[in-house]
Amino acid sequence: MSDDDPGPIPIDIVGDLVCPTCFLGLRLVHAVVGSVPGLAVDIRWYPFQLDLDIPPGGMDRPAYLEAKYGAGGIEGALAGPAALAREFGLELAFDRITRQPDTFDAHRLVRYSYAFGVQAQVVERLFQGFFLHGLDIGDRGVLVAVAAKSRLDPDAVGAFLASDEDVPALRQEIADIRASGVTEVPRFTFAGKQDLVGLHSADVFADALFNAIEDA
Repeated sequence: MSDDDPGPIPIDIVGDLVCPTCFLGLRLVHAVVGSVPGLAVDIRWYPFQLDLDIPPGGMDRPAYLEAKYGAGGIEGALAGPAALAREFGLELAFDRITRQPDTFDAHRLVRYSYAFGVQAQVVERLFQGFFLHGLDIGDRGVLVAVAAKSRLDPDAVGAFLASDEDVPALRQEIADIRASGVTEVPRFTFAGKQDLVGLHSADVFADALFNAIEDA
């Protein structure tokens, strides 16, 4: 690698897999990166759970929404993300989601997939599965199917999820991220220096990326 080529620009994203703005923010990052010919990036996902009180088996989605927003506040709470998604050409299938999942196992799969170079595919498929198809991404059968479509060995993934492997490490990582002061997601860090929190315009993302490239 030459001095003029710093290598792939690292982009770290902290988020939850049931967070619609995390889904849209990831799409926006890909769009901005794709607008720069020849740019190499290394996008890495870090775990955050928006609601630590979801039980391991998840819970009824309508009941969850009513408890969170009140019966009269659900439509308004979902309208904003739905409208934002349409700007990306996406129709969020909120009406198809019947379970509010515990995302811990989904984050385990995401961490597992990084070593095999398919983390980006796994994250995208989990987002699509939940928001576009209403899949229960807390269900291990769903997670194994996502893994198989991402070129991971489904038997190995099933055995991994059935074990306690990586559970303490992931719990510690989630706790450490919260302890570091992260309270809102998505959170994007470009080249370890340029931080953005929340969903921003393409221009703001582009500025952060270009500043990171200049500083690399």
